[in-house]
Amino acid sequence: MASKKSSKIESGRSLEVRVIKTYLKMREGELVLLKDKKGRKYLFTLKKGGIFAFHKGKILHDEILKKKVGERVISSKGEELLILKPTLRDFVLKKLKRISQIIYPKDVGQILVLADIFEGAKVLEAGTGSGALTLYLIRAVGEKGKIISVDEREDMIENAKKNIEQFYQKKIEEIKNLTLKKENLAEIKEKDFDRVILDLPDPWNYLKKVKEILKEGGILACWLPTVLQVFDLIEKAEKEFPKDFVLEGIFETLQREWQKRKIALRPKDRMVAHTGFLIIFRKIKS
Repeated sequence: MASKKSSKIESGRSLEVRVIKTYLKMREGELVLLKDKKGRKYLFTLKKGGIFAFHKGKILHDEILKKKVGERVISSKGEELLILKPTLRDFVLKKLKRISQIIYPKDVGQILVLADIFEGAKVLEAGTGSGALTLYLIRAVGEKGKIISVDEREDMIENAKKNIEQFYQKKIEEIKNLTLKKENLAEIKEKDFDRVILDLPDPWNYLKKVKEILKEGGILACWLPTVLQVFDLIEKAEKEFPKDFVLEGIFETLQREWQKRKIALRPKDRMVAHTGFLIIFRKIKS
C-alpha cells in the first residue's frame, strides 16, 4: 500500500501533467502558428468552423483545435504543417498591423539590453507607433513595473491598442502595467522615470523635458533612422546639456541569417541590414 507521502507525490505529478496538457491544447480565439517543411510560417486566430486556405490546400480550424502544440496537421492537398504557439517575434513580424515603420525585433533586443530595461522599472516610451516595442516593454518590466506610452496621433494609439489586445488576448484596461494615451511628450506631468525611450524625429527638442522627468543615473535611449538626426541630437546634448547627460554609445545592429540546404551551409540571400541607430545617454547629477 502506498504511503501518504508517495500518494501526494503521485497526485502532484498527475496535476502537473493535466496543467501541461491544458497549456498545450489549442483553444478557440488563440493565435496559432503553422510552419511548413520549407520553414514558411502562417499565423492566424483559431475559430470554430473557420478555414485556413493557402497555396497547398485548406485546413479546418476544427482539426487544429483537436491537436496540441508540437503536433502536425495535414492540408487538403497533403501538405504537413507543424502546430506551434507564435512567439512575440512571430506576432510582430507576421501579424502586427502597421501604420508606420516599426522597431524590428533585432533592434528591440538591443534596446532592452543597452537601455537596461529591468523588472519593476518605470519606463516612458514617447512615440508608440504600432506598438511593437511596447509589447516587449510590457513583458520586460513585469507586473511590478510600469510603462507609460504616448503618441501625438490618435490613429497610432488606436492601432497600437488593437495590436496589444490581440497579442495578449485581453482588453487594454486589464494590462495593469501599461498606460497608453494620446499625448505630446512635452505635456507629461509624471516624473521619476528609470528609463525614457524616444522614437521621435526630433528628440533634441525634448532633452530639457527628459532632464526634468528622468531619475539621476537613469537612461535615455533614442531611436533614429538617419546619421544627420544622430549628429543633431548629440550636438544639442553636448552644447546645451553637457552637465546633464553623458553619451554612452551610438549603436547600429545588422542581422544576417544562415541556412542549410542538404550539404550546403551559407548565408541567406536577404538580410535585415540598416534599420536605425540607437543612441544611449545616462543622466548625471548637474
